[in-house]
Amino acid sequence: MFGTSIKKLFFDQRTLLIRRRYKHQHSSNGPIQMDIVQKRKVLAQFKDKAEVTVYDRQSSRTHFRWGPWVAGGQMLMWINFADFYWRYSMDKDEETGELHISPAWKRACTAGIALVAGLAVGGGVLHYISRSVARMQIIDGGQMVRLETYKFSGRGTKTKVVPIAGMFSRDKLYTGEGPNGVTKAKSSQYSIYASRQSNYAYIMSRSGAFRDPRAFDVLFHRAIAPDRK
Repeated sequence: MFGTSIKKLFFDQRTLLIRRRYKHQHSSNGPIQMDIVQKRKVLAQFKDKAEVTVYDRQSSRTHFRWGPWVAGGQMLMWINFADFYWRYSMDKDEETGELHISPAWKRACTAGIALVAGLAVGGGVLHYISRSVARMQIIDGGQMVRLETYKFSGRGTKTKVVPIAGMFSRDKLYTGEGPNGVTKAKSSQYSIYASRQSNYAYIMSRSGAFRDPRAFDVLFHRAIAPDRK
């Protein structure tokens, strides 16, 4: 009888292990990225609250007022480069060794590349400003998120409200390092997407004030976008 009990216990444990392994390997979403129970517990703290600030950059709303000047300066510099290439770009004659003005098509191409570079650099600066988050709030009892981002001008902010269910980040916020536990070597930024259709992430500074970094990861950290396999 004792041997039968040992044998039964062994097979019961083995069956349980196989079931757990099968459930893990054949889950429709692959390996579990987020514990549903933990997520519900985190959201419960917002249930009866109109709005809760979960991130604040703690800087003035004119923090990026230098942005348009930098973008304008870059454009002016590359326009001057384009003008120089158009006016003075030279080719060397292989037979005589003399220099002569380059063909118009060649000068136009070189000047065009300079103009595109200026637009890319200047536009990139303004785009970075517009995707930088000044404040993030969870509103409507935990159903929606209000993102407050900087304007292109760097003076003032604009707001956007998105469903919390669609937001995700492939980056983990909590690292356990630094005074607030969010310091990350070689990176001062944390990126988060508003939805799975988003092509560009919103940017948060890790030096800002996060209400609860661990809860942040429970809500938003996912290896893949929601509903995407």
